[in-house]
Amino acid sequence: MSETTMITIEGKHRAVTGKGACRRMRRDGMIPAVLCHKGKSTALEINPKFLARAWQNEKSFNLSLDGKVLPVRITELQLDHVKRTALHVDLAHI
Repeated sequence: MSETTMITIEGKHRAVTGKGACRRMRRDGMIPAVLCHKGKSTALEINPKFLARAWQNEKSFNLSLDGKVLPVRITELQLDHVKRTALHVDLAHI
């Protein structure tokens, strides 16, 4: 897949982790995410607006993080089984 067809999703680092913080984040319209890269994991929050399109687009997209654009792939997406909304997403750097 070429770089021009991949969508870009904005991501932000998150300092707080845990169940309560993730619930507040989801209530505010963001999705908790984890980026695995070079044996390290980084806690993120992303906007779910374009996540469905990235899932349909071979599970790959560009992640804009701290001014850098990283190509990533969705390795796991956890969905609410009733509402069918995203609860958590795991990402891996390509």
